[in-house]
Amino acid sequence: MWQSRDFRTCWMLSATFGIAWGLVWPLRNLYFREPGVGMSLQQVGWLGFVRSATMASLPVLIGVLADGSGRRKPWIVAGFAIASIGTASYLLANSFWSLTVVTFVSTLGFVAYNVNVNALVTTTLHDHARGRQFGMYRVSGSIGYALASLLIIPLAARDSTYTATFLVGALIYVACFGITLVRVRDKPVRDDAGSLWGSWREVLSERNLVVLYVFMAVSSIGSSMGMQFMSNHLHETFGLDKGAIGRVIGLAAVIEIPALILLGRASDRWGRKPILVFAFIIGGIRWSLVGFAPTVGWVVVAQVMWGLGFAGYTVSVALVTDLVKPAARGSAMGMLQLSWAFGSIIGPPVGGYIAQNVGLPVVFRVGGAFAVLGGIGLLLFLRPPPPVRAPT
Repeated sequence: MWQSRDFRTCWMLSATFGIAWGLVWPLRNLYFREPGVGMSLQQVGWLGFVRSATMASLPVLIGVLADGSGRRKPWIVAGFAIASIGTASYLLANSFWSLTVVTFVSTLGFVAYNVNVNALVTTTLHDHARGRQFGMYRVSGSIGYALASLLIIPLAARDSTYTATFLVGALIYVACFGITLVRVRDKPVRDDAGSLWGSWREVLSERNLVVLYVFMAVSSIGSSMGMQFMSNHLHETFGLDKGAIGRVIGLAAVIEIPALILLGRASDRWGRKPILVFAFIIGGIRWSLVGFAPTVGWVVVAQVMWGLGFAGYTVSVALVTDLVKPAARGSAMGMLQLSWAFGSIIGPPVGGYIAQNVGLPVVFRVGGAFAVLGGIGLLLFLRPPPPVRAPT
């Protein structure tokens, strides 16, 4: 694993991307509510819809095209270039419609990068330790996110114009662009099916993956509500400033670092199903706790739970790798991202309506119920293969 140059490069890209994501994502929704932009909570929810609709419509297409080309590197390079342009463009957009365009562009870059880097890194994992090894890869993103939340956001918060936030984020994506060009070798892998859509059909023929995709979509209805409005809730309900918001949100990323490795290892030993069910249910309980929390202290407890829950979510990638051959993993990763995005199309606008007309805390209570429902669905219907063990 670590002997693979592509694995080391993907690890570096994930950590660097995590820094940019951890800086821009928590502060972006606060920017939307600034007097110079002046968006309502309902409009913030609709921007979440735009992002999710983009993630729902493009991952499968990009995954299939990437599988057909047999290459990952060009898609990753293009993704970082587009993400850089989109992030910098937030500084030029101060109306709902201009922010809609910027949101689409930046999400397009994320999809192109995310689908293909995950497909690339899975080719470097060993059959008997996929959960543990993917956890070791995914921990890089949590390290980057934690660094941004705990160290960089307090510095960026001093700039009330948000210029530092978006420009630094864009420059980090440029750095990722350069790393990909120089370091990724990307040996071509082609499917023998003879059809561009052969990989897509292979993915949908796996019953366990269809079950995973369905209940990932159900869970994401609730999780997307919470993710879209977490910063606004901490600011408008509890009165936290940008630095404190970064610390509270970053706490989950800190917990993810050991949890990703431990839960990945546990999934290799005990199977993917119990870890996935645990992740979905504890994630739903977390969102509900945020909604009922009387003080910030309870939100901190919820963030610790989310660190465990999100770490477990990544086991879904190990399950995909168990069931799909390398040449079709772009399509499989695209379907996984699509399933999350499909539920997320519903969550943000519904959450925006609830936030605007009922109250921000209720968004998290409703979202938690959807996330728990997804976990119950996996418990009842997922029948994964036995754990993959090392040969004796």
